[in-house]
Amino acid sequence: MKTLHVPTLKSIVANRQYLALSLAFLTAFLCVLLLRTNLQSFDLTVNSWVPTIHSDWATPIAIAISYGFDTYSLLILSLAIAGYLFYKNYRPHSFLLLVAMGGNAVFVALFKTLVQSPRPLNGVIIDTGYSFPSGHTAGSIVFCGVLAYFAWNHWKTTKPRTVLITSTVLLTSVVGFDRLYLNVHWFSDVLGGCLLGLFWLTFSILLFKLLINNKQNIKKPDPDKR
Repeated sequence: MKTLHVPTLKSIVANRQYLALSLAFLTAFLCVLLLRTNLQSFDLTVNSWVPTIHSDWATPIAIAISYGFDTYSLLILSLAIAGYLFYKNYRPHSFLLLVAMGGNAVFVALFKTLVQSPRPLNGVIIDTGYSFPSGHTAGSIVFCGVLAYFAWNHWKTTKPRTVLITSTVLLTSVVGFDRLYLNVHWFSDVLGGCLLGLFWLTFSILLFKLLINNKQNIKKPDPDKR
């Protein structure tokens, strides 16, 4: 008779690095959320400094990045990639990408509604909705992070993994800075979005690994049938 295996404390402990990272990022995010008023002075300083680095050639690029990494754009792209992964029989990977991006969108919308932080008034473009946390920042970290996780497991040598991590960090940093450059977010918004994205990314990967381990346990031969 087959026994249904569910994720146990032992399997969670085996992936404790992801659990520890997830809890650390969540704690840091909650600290930023609760102590945002202490960052107001720095928020205003950054917001006042950014217009001094605006240029005619950089601003159109910044606007293009803003549209390319919009929450809706990333969700549509995620659906396309998830569909391809499902077609190629990478169904757990497809599931991870959809859950990670969908969950991120829900968390961002939830905290924006709860906090109701107004955006800066000197934005280069008109961006609607509340400010905290930055959905672009959180979404880019989750999206790029999940794809980087897939590639990391596929590439086993050091050089491509180094290039992968470097490019992922650079790309997500550019998206975060882009929100400041366009003056549509405060610095605390971007910091909060970064921490929220890292929390949900690591937690989603933890769930993925637990489900994969559970699936492998279910496929193990039943000793009673031997």
